[in-house]
Amino acid sequence: MKLVSTASTDIDFEKDGKQIGFVNLPLSVHEDAWGVVPIPLTVIKNGKGPTILLQGGNHGDEYEGPIALGELIRDLDPASIAGRLIIVPAINLPAVVAGRRTSPVDDLNLNRVFPGDHGGTITAQIAAYISDVLFPMADVFVDLHSGGSSSVN
Repeated sequence: MKLVSTASTDIDFEKDGKQIGFVNLPLSVHEDAWGVVPIPLTVIKNGKGPTILLQGGNHGDEYEGPIALGELIRDLDPASIAGRLIIVPAINLPAVVAGRRTSPVDDLNLNRVFPGDHGGTITAQIAAYISDVLFPMADVFVDLHSGGSSSVN
């Protein structure tokens, strides 16, 4: 039997307008038995139309995607689109906050753990949420990457 996502969000994916919030993934650690890792999530919707899923911050040392998506979230008027944008500017928030390619929580590379595991490490849970919850809603998926700190110019 496949484990269902333990993630939670107050975002209504079917509601018109702009909603900014989080997907909360449970993380029980010594400091906080009931902790969560909040992943920023925005849904911008206006009527019927295709759904585009935009994601940045897969690797925490690739800053351009999260910055560009943050500006898009700030500037985009829902009335200017037909359909739905699901924007996850920092999908691997622990890595983004640390400025690392991998998550400091479990030292895993999000790009290498798909399709993920809802009962696994935090990185595996993020991958499972993308695979099982977000992907099925999307007609188009764009994962923004850049060179990161390991690139040579």
